[in-house]
Amino acid sequence: MDKRKYHLIQWKVICKNKNKGGLGIKDIRKMNISLLTKWWWKLETEDGLWQTIVKAKYMQGNNLIATIKHKADDSPIWTDLLKVRCFYLKGRSVTTKNGHSTFFWEDPWLHKKPLCLLHPVLYDLC
Repeated sequence: MDKRKYHLIQWKVICKNKNKGGLGIKDIRKMNISLLTKWWWKLETEDGLWQTIVKAKYMQGNNLIATIKHKADDSPIWTDLLKVRCFYLKGRSVTTKNGHSTFFWEDPWLHKKPLCLLHPVLYDLC
């Protein structure tokens, strides 16, 4: 019988900085979220062939905040982008001013989340 003792080390401890008692290994999940949110930023702020194709194929005239639903034929990359969209949009708000450029259902003008997410049944009816 093996009498060696094994110690379990938690992943969050391994990912801590070396001077804080960890091994300094990067958390791959956080890195992936960061890189995917960077693609959302590029989709929103830059113009190019990739942005044009993605907007035409997946967004179909909807803005970034609108409820874009996952479909069975979506590419794996688009599926991953949809999973992290909430991280990209977190903490955003819209200044309505006169309301001409504000989307009533899709912009978070009233609460921290857009009305289409807070009241999806009403949104679908409209």
